[in-house]
Amino acid sequence: MGRGVILVRHAMPEVVQGVSSTLWWLGESAREDCVLLAHALPDGLTDPMYSSTEPKAAETAAVIALRRGLRVEHDAAFAEVDRPTTWDEDYQAAAREYLTRGERPGWEPAHQVLARFTAGVQRAMAATGAGDLLVANHGMALSIYAASVGSINLVPFWGALTFPDAWRLDLESGTVARLFEGGLPTG
Repeated sequence: MGRGVILVRHAMPEVVQGVSSTLWWLGESAREDCVLLAHALPDGLTDPMYSSTEPKAAETAAVIALRRGLRVEHDAAFAEVDRPTTWDEDYQAAAREYLTRGERPGWEPAHQVLARFTAGVQRAMAATGAGDLLVANHGMALSIYAASVGSINLVPFWGALTFPDAWRLDLESGTVARLFEGGLPTG
């Protein structure tokens, strides 16, 4: 087993219609889910762990880091796919279309998401010692990266993600293994 990246999908945010999802925070029960996730992670994690700068991922990382005795570095490379901030009643269908095609009008192209996420992983790996890199981030960006490293089917993988969720990607073998499965699925 080679060095890996543990990708943590943030816990369920408090959804507020009319407020951009990039500004959503976690509710109390979501913070409790993060505690359970923190205890399910393996030993040998790098310090610091990394997180998207969005509040829901940063808060997920903060809870995990507190429980595991880690510091958190925030990096915009791990942000979710940039997309319009208007409320979309059929977000699940729009996201599936985007992941299938790799593009959607007004959405950051998937190849750009992959490039920035990969660059973030490479920077973080170079800055940390041996052990698995831990990154708290978001469903679509996580899935795009995971599909580039491991042998997964992108859209079903994304649809099966839960809030929160954790997956280990072995960077040498390309194996992908679930470490934690939270409550609500993506869709």
